[in-house]
Amino acid sequence: MPIARIVFVLAAGWAHAPMPIHVPRHHRLVPRVAASLLAIALMQPVLAHAESIAPPVRAHAAARAGAYVVDIEAPKDLRDVLRRGLDVERWKGFADLREEQLRSLVEGVPAQARSVLEALGYFSPRVEVSLDTTQRPQRVVLRVDPGEPSRVAAVRLRVLGPDGRPMPALQARLLHDWGLGEGSVFDSGSWQAAKRNALLRLSTRRYAAARIVGSRALVDPARHTVRLTVDFETGPDYRFGPLSVQGLQRYPESVVRNLAPWSQGDPYSQEQLLDLQANLQNSRYFRSATVGAPLSGAHGDVLPVDVNVVEQRAQRLGFGLGYSSNTRARTQVDYGNLNLFGSALRLNSSVKVETLQQSLDAQLRFPRQRNGASYGIDAQVLHSDIQGLTTRSQSLGLQRRRTDGPIETVQSLKFINEQQQLTGGPVSSNMALMPGYTWTRRRLDSSLDPTRGNLLSAQISGGTRALLSQQNFVRLYVHALQFVPLGPKDQLILRGELGQVLSPSANGIPQQELFRAGGIGSVRGYPYQSLGVMEDGAVVGGRALFTAGIDAVHWVLPRWGAAVFVDAGNAADSFRALHPVLGYGVGVRWRSPVGLVSINLAHGRAIGSTRIEFNAGVSF
Repeated sequence: MPIARIVFVLAAGWAHAPMPIHVPRHHRLVPRVAASLLAIALMQPVLAHAESIAPPVRAHAAARAGAYVVDIEAPKDLRDVLRRGLDVERWKGFADLREEQLRSLVEGVPAQARSVLEALGYFSPRVEVSLDTTQRPQRVVLRVDPGEPSRVAAVRLRVLGPDGRPMPALQARLLHDWGLGEGSVFDSGSWQAAKRNALLRLSTRRYAAARIVGSRALVDPARHTVRLTVDFETGPDYRFGPLSVQGLQRYPESVVRNLAPWSQGDPYSQEQLLDLQANLQNSRYFRSATVGAPLSGAHGDVLPVDVNVVEQRAQRLGFGLGYSSNTRARTQVDYGNLNLFGSALRLNSSVKVETLQQSLDAQLRFPRQRNGASYGIDAQVLHSDIQGLTTRSQSLGLQRRRTDGPIETVQSLKFINEQQQLTGGPVSSNMALMPGYTWTRRRLDSSLDPTRGNLLSAQISGGTRALLSQQNFVRLYVHALQFVPLGPKDQLILRGELGQVLSPSANGIPQQELFRAGGIGSVRGYPYQSLGVMEDGAVVGGRALFTAGIDAVHWVLPRWGAAVFVDAGNAADSFRALHPVLGYGVGVRWRSPVGLVSINLAHGRAIGSTRIEFNAGVSF
């Protein structure tokens, strides 16, 4: 045991030895003081030794208490990337870092900086680093001259087919779509993305088991060039096999099979699998649907397809209350049946009672056919009293609808029988049998709340006196929407419509086939359908239509936004007589769970009045 420790123990024992009780209190301190003085005297050598080691301890504490900053002298576009790749940057906020640890971090800076720069295509950089310990805080300085970036000098792709032989045509297609072509600046992110995208093109079309068997990027730092080589193996040329369906209880299996965009034996395509899943989910028959073709189930080059569905309830009954500034208060009852007569016929019907308009609607939809077409029957009874014009109409229509990606086409045949009456005037009748064709293209990022994309729709229909119509006419109509994002919180919405009815006159043409304007979705600031042809104090439809509008929306919160808008347009009996009127205002937008809700304060310049207008949803 060290002498100092023995002395300390003895002194402590002496100091705590029992004393006679009769000793006076102040005399009891004498032995304790003596023991303490003896212990201090004997501890002097130990204290001297401790003093000799004190300077390193104090220096160590100072190093831990110190802080440092990092200055990077490099081109602006490289500074942030370098900061993210350096350990010395990540540790600068650590208060307990020792000086030797800081020096170790500084020594590792050049290698880390070169690694970051090489990933960006700079293979001959000049990197210098220094540590200035005379300043407080200490200063780490990194100076980088990246030099000239390396560029792709050549790309060689080789594809070996199912038989192990090269496939020059497929190689050429991959090379055409290769994202890192000759002359491009090389960087590791683009290199990995180009390989990944090329493999994706193979594996999602015919070659589900495709793989990369080798890849090289040969760098010549002196010439600042990179030569790329990638070898692919396609694996089997898969074809669609039998389709099995799980989860059906109510509907026939043909409902699923007819939605598949391929036939058994067609080349495999992952895109077509996704199309089937989307078709199932959009068919309204199913609450959920999953589609897969696992490679583990393949038989040679035949790939079976598994479909799992969860069916919707066949019947539904709905009630609704609402308000629109167009047709005012609304009460609505809806009934739907997805399996009418047990044959997957879809019936949708509704009774709608609004202040200005009342209607009874029914639509019967047949399951989609194997050729992609679907058929339907529509019937409607309508009564309206708007702007001094009262109409009662009955209509029956047949439709053939086909959807191909973003394109939807509808061929139709519609019969309308209408009675109309101006305020205080006699009742007149109009009748028309109209074949028609509608073409619509939708390219929107969301059906409920679009932020980018566009919609374009064109219609043509008409009637002739030779076939159940009271007037010869051709009706043309075009409608367009464009959503333009201006950043994460701002967007523009552009809208326009143009229509014309070619006929000797408007007499005998049902009002549904003529044009009126005004209100939500048209020229805001004017009452619903108040823009048209004035006749005996009422507004009736005209043969010419033009409206356009622009909304600028700023989203203050994720679901709440403010908007300013301007609309222009009108309806008339001819374009020569059409004089556009102006409407403008401000509004509030709410992204509700069921679609966009708009509340506007709109001013109609031509009539000098301001209106509050309300709308829920966007019509596509």
